[in-house]
Amino acid sequence: MAPEFFIYLFLGLAELTVSTFLLATVVNNTRLRDKYSIFLVKFIVDIVVACLLLLLAYLDRRSDERICGATLVISTSIPLLQVLLLLCEVIDWSLAAYSPVYFHHSSLFSRILPFIAGAICYLIILTALLVIDATSMTVSCITSPEASAVTSAYDFSLAITTVCVVGLALLLRRNLNSAYFRPVMLHFIATLFLEEIPLLTCILLKYANSKSAILAADMTNWLVCIHSLLHSSYFVYNHQDYREVVKTMFKKWKVVRSGSG
Repeated sequence: MAPEFFIYLFLGLAELTVSTFLLATVVNNTRLRDKYSIFLVKFIVDIVVACLLLLLAYLDRRSDERICGATLVISTSIPLLQVLLLLCEVIDWSLAAYSPVYFHHSSLFSRILPFIAGAICYLIILTALLVIDATSMTVSCITSPEASAVTSAYDFSLAITTVCVVGLALLLRRNLNSAYFRPVMLHFIATLFLEEIPLLTCILLKYANSKSAILAADMTNWLVCIHSLLHSSYFVYNHQDYREVVKTMFKKWKVVRSGSG
């Protein structure tokens, strides 16, 4: 089996386990569900990404059985989905920083509207890639029409990531002396090194028609997944009320288990 199989399998299972647990605990608690409704979107997106990673693990279980078109489309959709989610989050954070009155009095629908627009954009691009893959008869992962379309999709993902990096940099400047400086700085560094630079490297290799572009695309997917896991970990670290709910849940589970034993 190809080494990529084990990496995709490990990261996919880790992402699926963490995101499913976070989603379930927030949904099952009314107070958390009302307070962190926007995070529910992130956890759902992360579960979708985890499923895509596991699907790539299935396709990569043997390097000589790698299906070019399907792999290209799925591989492209992982960073695209995550950067669109990140863009929506940056918009949400920017509204909180620059228009706090509107942010705190806006309806839930108004806040999730960017996420809906991002989902529609993602579906349109994914549909276009699927159509190109279905109508193409070539098999090269470097010079096929799918590869050209994928490179354009990576360009789009890089452009969105750049907007996010600039937006986070502006938020950093605005929050230099506030309690929000540290979390914004962490998001800025993670986005720059785990998404912006890997995407740029992958694109340059694809334009150079290098065979290393396939490995670069794999590494981009892995780093995007790690970025997502770090974001989820920071959510747990930064929200004491969530940690208290989880602690209470485990205590109840321990008591029930002790009683049944």
